[in-house]
Amino acid sequence: MQRVWLRVALAAGAGLGSLAICCGALVVIVLLFFYSADFAILGPSSPPSPFFWVGVVTALIFASAGLSLPALALGARGGHVMKTAVLSGLGFVAFVFFLFLSLGPAAFAVPAALMALVAISAVGSLVAVREEGHITVRLGRATVIAAVAIYWASLFAYWLVYGEESWPYFFAPVIVASSSWPVLPAIVASLRSG
Repeated sequence: MQRVWLRVALAAGAGLGSLAICCGALVVIVLLFFYSADFAILGPSSPPSPFFWVGVVTALIFASAGLSLPALALGARGGHVMKTAVLSGLGFVAFVFFLFLSLGPAAFAVPAALMALVAISAVGSLVAVREEGHITVRLGRATVIAAVAIYWASLFAYWLVYGEESWPYFFAPVIVASSSWPVLPAIVASLRSG
C-alpha cells in the first residue's frame, strides 16, 4: 500500500514539475514579446527580432522536455515518451495561442485555452499508458471523467470572475484548470497500481 502512494506522489510531483517548467516557459515567451518588439500605441510597430524567435523556440523546447516528466513517472519509455511530449507540446502551443487571443475581444478564446490546458495533462497521461490492455479502458474512463470535471470547474470559475478587471481574478480559471496537471497523472498512477 505504501508503494502505491509513493507512485501516486511521484506522478503528482512530476505533474507539478511539468507545470512549473511550462509556466516558466510561458513567462519567458511573454517577457521576450514585450522586450523584443517595438511597441506603438495599438501594438507592435515592427516585426519581432530574430532574438525573439530563438528565445521562443528555446522556451518551447524546454517546455516540451518538461511535458515528458509525467509520462516518465508513469513508466513510459522510448516512443511513448516522445509521443507524449509532442502531443502535449502541441496542446501547450494551443494554450499559449488561445491565452494571447483571450487578451483581445475573442469570446471563445478563454474556454478554448482552458480546454487546451486540461487536455495537455489528459493526453499526456493516457498516451503514456495506452498499450496496457484491459487497464487502458478503466484508466481512460476515469481520466476523461476527471478531466471533464476539472474543465467544467474552470469554466465555472471563469463565470464567477467574468467582468472583474483585477489580475488575480483573471488567473483563477487558469489555476483551476492547471490543477489537472498533478491530479490526472496521480489518478492514472493509482489506478495502474490497483
